[in-house]
Amino acid sequence: MYREKIREYYDHLSRSYRKVADYIMSNYYDVAFMTAAQLAYAVGVDTTTVVRFSQRLGYNGYPDLLQDVREQVKSEIYAAYEPKPLAPDNPAGIFKDRIEQERQNLQQMLVQNPPDHLNAVARLLESVERIVVVGEGYAETAAEMIAQQFRHRGVRADYLPNDAVKKAATLMTLDSHVLVIGVSATAYGRDVARAMEFARARGAKTLGIIGSLASPVNRMSDLVIYAPTEAIGPLPSIVALVAALSVLVTIAAKESEESVDRHLDAFEAAYQFLTQEDVITALEAAQVPEEA
Repeated sequence: MYREKIREYYDHLSRSYRKVADYIMSNYYDVAFMTAAQLAYAVGVDTTTVVRFSQRLGYNGYPDLLQDVREQVKSEIYAAYEPKPLAPDNPAGIFKDRIEQERQNLQQMLVQNPPDHLNAVARLLESVERIVVVGEGYAETAAEMIAQQFRHRGVRADYLPNDAVKKAATLMTLDSHVLVIGVSATAYGRDVARAMEFARARGAKTLGIIGSLASPVNRMSDLVIYAPTEAIGPLPSIVALVAALSVLVTIAAKESEESVDRHLDAFEAAYQFLTQEDVITALEAAQVPEEA
């Protein structure tokens, strides 16, 4: 399979070959209908590079690689339209059932959060200068991740650890210019609800991202986004919670195609600077005289 071959050879590929590999891995449905010249144009390399890349992976040429990509696309189409019956205890069956449950959770989230409600959430985000995110249990990691994503998109945001001393130190500084986002995956969101109750007493605004309508966070929020965490088994799913939180970052950052491009360009420039060879250190090392 071309995917396994790319993963096997990737660390040893040249920069131009990696560009071809990245494009194929991310756009294989499009690649399945491309000639070598078309793929080269899409990636920004010459046709010879595409041919040699194919040979570098062990194929006789691009047509052999293309055939492998097409087989992958064909198998996925068959799997979607002619799925094989799977036993409930089959690992593939367990995987399929869980993904189907996640699909239902996401669909239910769309139903439970209509456009007017989401517009109100957007206005709430616009009305504040700072965001504090607090989570509990399985949602705690998601809360910390989203606070970081807010910051990376230029939004002032902090993660509030589930520690009484640190919570008190942060909550005592809240006012009407702050939005506290409480994240609760289950009905057991007491600590998050208590933090939000204190925040409201300080005049802060509150937004709940909840996986269960029975969560006490529901009762302490000015607005709520319901992101079902139903799952087969004893543990809740946080897929819908993470999806909802990620959308909040997009809304708060007021993302457009232009702003996303600017963000990616700025990130790429910083990344290239941090990962390039330290020329100054190399020059200094070259000037050190050899020991007699």
